[in-house]
Amino acid sequence: MPVQLTTALRVVGTSLFALAVLGGILAAYVTGYQFIHTEKHYLSFGLYGAILGLHLLIQSLFAFLEHRRMRRAARPLKLPCSRRRAVALCIAAYQEDPDYLRKCLRSAQRIAFPDLKVVMVVDGNRQEDAYMLDIFHEVLGGTDQAGFFVWRSNFHEAGEGETETSLQEGMERVRAVVRTSTFSCVMQKWGGKREVMYTAFKALGDSVDYIQVCDSDTVLDPACTIEMLRVLEEDPQVGGVGGDVQPSGKSLAVGDQ
Repeated sequence: MPVQLTTALRVVGTSLFALAVLGGILAAYVTGYQFIHTEKHYLSFGLYGAILGLHLLIQSLFAFLEHRRMRRAARPLKLPCSRRRAVALCIAAYQEDPDYLRKCLRSAQRIAFPDLKVVMVVDGNRQEDAYMLDIFHEVLGGTDQAGFFVWRSNFHEAGEGETETSLQEGMERVRAVVRTSTFSCVMQKWGGKREVMYTAFKALGDSVDYIQVCDSDTVLDPACTIEMLRVLEEDPQVGGVGGDVQPSGKSLAVGDQ
């Protein structure tokens, strides 16, 4: 069956099911029909509760079936050398809790993907922001593959005392640090998260095939990059992939802040 037809049938079926549930709930609420109840209605079970319970049961069933289908479809990604992709992980940091930042950087260090480039951009270049650069050095700066740059400006706003020449030199320095280092950290003039992400994207340019993003309080699963890349490589209609983000525990990736 064509993919478009299958998708259309699923949309129609889901819509009809939703309408049926909504209609049943409204009817049950209006009629107030009850199957059992005690005197003075201290305990009762009616049509409204039955429909809600059935809805929850059906949702759980379909969630179980979908989860089983995904587990069966999951398999290790095999990337021949001719298809191996370059990937960069961009971490946006702003006045982050030191413990969270350490956990984030250590999890990035453990990601099981060959030659993964890690770029952390700090939204702020003042003295009170310097502890994030210190943590970067502590976790990732122990090799000659690490580089950093404290920039008085950002790509859209010049810092105090910057000239046109020094601004251009700063831009080139950012690109050089990011492109030549496996682990890089850029501290720049405050501009908000969009400015942080712009710096990472602008500096990387076309030097990588894919860019993965996360916040500085995210703990990443070691398999997150390879699993998301598998989805992107296998389906040309997929333009982006988000991970399974959980409040406390492992996360496959991250996307917002």
